[in-house]
Amino acid sequence: MLATINAMKSTEPAGLPRFLYWLGSLLFWLACSQPVLMSIYRGEISGPRAYVWIAAFTVFGATLIADIALRIVEQRSRAAGIGVVCALLISGFATAFLAIGPTKYVASMIVILAAGRLPRIASKRATWLMVGAIELVLLVNFSTQENVEAMLMAGGVSAAALIFVVALAQQELRERAARTALAVANTELRANRELLAENSRAAECLRISRDLHDALGHHLAALSIQLDVASRRAPELAVHDIREAHAITRLLLSDVRDVVGTLRQEAYTDAAAPIRALCRNIGDLSIHLEAPEGALLVDAARAEALVRCVQEVITNTLKHATARNLWIHLSRIAGGMTLRAWDDGRGAERLQPGTGLTGMRERFAQLGGEVAVTPNAGSGFALHAFVPTGKPPG
Repeated sequence: MLATINAMKSTEPAGLPRFLYWLGSLLFWLACSQPVLMSIYRGEISGPRAYVWIAAFTVFGATLIADIALRIVEQRSRAAGIGVVCALLISGFATAFLAIGPTKYVASMIVILAAGRLPRIASKRATWLMVGAIELVLLVNFSTQENVEAMLMAGGVSAAALIFVVALAQQELRERAARTALAVANTELRANRELLAENSRAAECLRISRDLHDALGHHLAALSIQLDVASRRAPELAVHDIREAHAITRLLLSDVRDVVGTLRQEAYTDAAAPIRALCRNIGDLSIHLEAPEGALLVDAARAEALVRCVQEVITNTLKHATARNLWIHLSRIAGGMTLRAWDDGRGAERLQPGTGLTGMRERFAQLGGEVAVTPNAGSGFALHAFVPTGKPPG
């Protein structure tokens, strides 16, 4: 239990640090403009050069703000993320090359801000190759300065800053992957725990109902028959008492049958209960569940199919969708139950079924149901599942 609680705590979103990171990025971008803006104000940079610098600096800031607001690099397609990083690097290099004198050193720092997004769109090897290329371009820019010593110092500082920022971004991605893996494991643990609890309860109810029916029910039925026979053979004075005992026995047998019927109905599993336990917010993912009030009674196989389907949806959303919200709708319709789920993640151009989705379809197909998944590029995945259900005994 303690491990589960710690796992849930570790997946809670760190909203304030992320907000501070975004705010720090914007303040850093604005701070890098101060020396160049002062040079423009003093007339040291003027004419088309000043206008182009302001335009490049504005493009960088607008792209940065759009990425922060929409989280394009994190949530959208890889092509959109590459586009954002390229726009940041090109506009950043433009501001660096258009600056003059010592302002070049400060203006070049916003390129490092853009480089911090490289690990999100490229492999580790490609990221470090691009870091080397960025450093070479910065050294070329610094080489236009007359002071070689200042150039070398600025090159060393930029190299150290690039390594630090990129390594920090890679570490953040590793930690996020570890948190996601922990959240997935915690989701699977909760699913197994809830299914085990429901199945254990249902199995115990079924066992008790069978014991009552096979033992007490049979004995009461035999006793009722014996009393009926005795009432026909007994002397006139004892007939009334025997018939009273016979009536009580029949009433008791009826009560036992009612209890057995109730227990057999309770032996059906409530599919909604374990699903509600699964649908808790995990990290940055908010899970919105809509399910009818009360129990949705199905047999153990169908309950497990529905729970495993929800578990797979949550797992895939955490691992692949980079979504902020996941909606799950569970309902009973004529002849069965439906499960609909959709998220607001990045989606995909086409579906590539993995082991989880294939197993989910096979599980539903064995029960006479079906699963359909619709990938929507840029707007998340949608899933629709149906499983027929028999009417629980009443």
